[in-house]
Amino acid sequence: MTHRRTSSRAAAVTAVLTGCALLLTGCGIKRTGVIESGHAATVKVSGSGKSTVLYFVSKEGDRLVPAPFTLFDGYTLAPPALVRLLLDGPMGRAGEAGLTTALPRLPAGKADAVTVSPYSQERGMTVRVPFPVADLSALARKQLVCTVGVSAVADTLSPVTLQGTDTVLPADECDLER
Repeated sequence: MTHRRTSSRAAAVTAVLTGCALLLTGCGIKRTGVIESGHAATVKVSGSGKSTVLYFVSKEGDRLVPAPFTLFDGYTLAPPALVRLLLDGPMGRAGEAGLTTALPRLPAGKADAVTVSPYSQERGMTVRVPFPVADLSALARKQLVCTVGVSAVADTLSPVTLQGTDTVLPADECDLER
């Protein structure tokens, strides 16, 4: 009987040592360096009566990122107020996440100069701002177009025309792939 116990113990010790050896060797998986895979996945966030979406620039400065702005249940934000919020830049969690804006600050005393025309199915909306729009970067333009076009009218993707102190730009839609 002593031989059987010794054989069983030896088999158990061998199994444990083999298991430890496999764990230590990593099963043949070799170490690699960091593999660059590009940006994180993107999501589309639609506006609703409970949440408005403001579009800010990623901390890398190369794309727009939706930033939900939640209001009281059943309360919606008027489009001019939405534009003024966007022009104030990211606050709260959006600012903490490193989001920025490509838009200029609203000039002092010009808050009432921001207007948004009523929605029209044929023409969409026109956003009027108290600064030049011709030289805005593509990201700055998209910030305005996407924020107003997605959030101003619930469940509607609206074309948006930008009008500044210098010119009126052609209507555009929020296409984040361009």
